[in-house]
Amino acid sequence: MKVFCFYTLILLIRYAHADLEVYHNDPDFEAGNYGPYPIQTYNSTDIVSPHMNVLQWNSECEEGLYTFLTPRGGATHEASAMILDSNGNLVWKLQGYNQIYNLLVQDCKGEQYLTFWAGNDAVGGHGAGFYYMLDTSYTQVMKIGAVGGLDGDLHEFRITEQGTALFTVYEIVQVDLSTLGKSSFGPIWDCLVQEIDIVTGELLFQWRAADHFAIADTYKEIGDHGEPGRDFDWFHMNSIDKDPRGNYLVSSRYLHAITYINGATGDIIWTLGGKKNMFEDLSNGRATGFAYQHDARWSDNYTTITLFNNAVDDEHPRIAVTRGMRIKIDQQYMTAELVADYVNPHKIRGISQGSFQTLPSGNAFMGYGNTAAFTEYSHNGTVLCDTHYGPESAFGAGQVQSYRIYKYEWHGWPTSDPDVALVRDGFERWNIFVSWNGATEVTEWILQGSEDPNVSDEDWDDLASLERVAFETRFDLGGSYQSYMRVLGLDSSGRVLGVSEMLDITQDEAWSLAPLRIEQSETGWLNILIGLCGLTGLGVGFREALASWRSRRKPIRLGIGQA
Repeated sequence: MKVFCFYTLILLIRYAHADLEVYHNDPDFEAGNYGPYPIQTYNSTDIVSPHMNVLQWNSECEEGLYTFLTPRGGATHEASAMILDSNGNLVWKLQGYNQIYNLLVQDCKGEQYLTFWAGNDAVGGHGAGFYYMLDTSYTQVMKIGAVGGLDGDLHEFRITEQGTALFTVYEIVQVDLSTLGKSSFGPIWDCLVQEIDIVTGELLFQWRAADHFAIADTYKEIGDHGEPGRDFDWFHMNSIDKDPRGNYLVSSRYLHAITYINGATGDIIWTLGGKKNMFEDLSNGRATGFAYQHDARWSDNYTTITLFNNAVDDEHPRIAVTRGMRIKIDQQYMTAELVADYVNPHKIRGISQGSFQTLPSGNAFMGYGNTAAFTEYSHNGTVLCDTHYGPESAFGAGQVQSYRIYKYEWHGWPTSDPDVALVRDGFERWNIFVSWNGATEVTEWILQGSEDPNVSDEDWDDLASLERVAFETRFDLGGSYQSYMRVLGLDSSGRVLGVSEMLDITQDEAWSLAPLRIEQSETGWLNILIGLCGLTGLGVGFREALASWRSRRKPIRLGIGQA
């Protein structure tokens, strides 16, 4: 029994801190047997990241791009923004905000920035917060707010080619609601487009939905809303796109419509879909019959519109299947034709949120909003890659969700140092774990050692090197080691990008194992194991500490491995 407990605990420690491969078509994942949000943890940092299930993969997916998402929900414990590589490995994570939405890479006057919204999202289906811009060192360079004493909404923040900022704003106003069966005026959430100068904050353009549409154009049932304290969300603007003519493409979830707005006058040029549709549908209603849609964008040189057609909402969750749409628009003859649609093989019904992105290759990439999934399709709609970051058994519950999910190229150079941790296993072997949050350009780690803590940089001994292939890398030191060690991060040309702190292995506290962090799915059997092995572990720990003290001055023998 003692031997069983001792070696089982050793194996658990080594496994729990190793980088984990993604699951592949794992039915236990989809059944929720690993919990509502399977995660992996790391030894060199307290960061956690999703442990995903890849259901379908194809080499035609764009592997050179990173995946950008903002997981939130009750099962995630803390809202965050993160970047993952094409293998599902963590690259960068940001946390510490109330809620985070809409992580993008955007260009502003020739420079690349990470942008996102953060604030309070519990404001009747929209948000009250600010827009943030981080440079390639992950340093905040701008915090932008809405104009006129209003709050910045979570749904949209786009930087235009002119270096201006577009965003959605919600404001409570009083309007006549008699056409919806109310006896008098009542409160609604009106929706605004604001465009500002990023540097000066000057308001350049503003448009209000209630000035151009009748409240009765909505498909949203008013119910007991439109009364004091029950503001009616009739329009629900969720995306804005600006074209070279200076006009705006605006999506209204509850009008089931995409509206093209004159950027000089604010007048409506045309409306696609909804009760005020102006287009002849060449696809027997399929081009204009979308509902509750999100993320409407111009594509194909402004000849088509792409969108995420939710087709359902929380009040009508089963009436249709969510799909992406590519709609050809002829503005001269006012015709609309569905040229491609994109349907997830699991027939997802995305009751809220969602995104559709046309990638540089022409592939389509969709994030499914309150459903923990993202899928890449060929241009014509063939499924290429399909990934879940929460179990299908919980789809629709909103326990894990991301407003939008996109793919971009990104290069990041953090100002922090690499994170390192020293962990000793039960075989008298020390392991050094290293990671560097956001350092996209590190391709190699160099382990260095010294017996002198005051040695100059050039006098450190190079002990081993490992290719960086995941977020965290492990150096297995074997049974012996030098007294002081550190890790260097190098780029593909051999240039040193960062140096970790020095680890002093002679310190008494280095004898202790790092706290064990495991996946949620392992807690049950771990508790049983600890109950069986607790007393045995005390004796083993004392024996191993004594053995370590006797061997600390042995010549170094490095057996190098990678987790």
